[in-house]
Amino acid sequence: MSRRSKRRIILDEKSLEKLGEGRSVVVAVASRARIGSPEYRAAQETLDAIDDLAGKLTGDRRYYVNPLAKAGTWSGPSCT
Repeated sequence: MSRRSKRRIILDEKSLEKLGEGRSVVVAVASRARIGSPEYRAAQETLDAIDDLAGKLTGDRRYYVNPLAKAGTWSGPSCT
């Protein structure tokens, strides 16, 4: 008979911050890689995985996208 793990996901601001730092590094890698290269595709897959995890943890897959918009200090590009 198998035992259940007693580990639980601990969701705290520090964990989300570290995940966001990792995401920023992956964005930098993707921005330097040639579009369509294996490195670029791997970076995109990693970004998708991080965004999927953020969605599971916070309920918002776009948690790291436009953080200023969530803080109410940025409403998107100006149309003036």
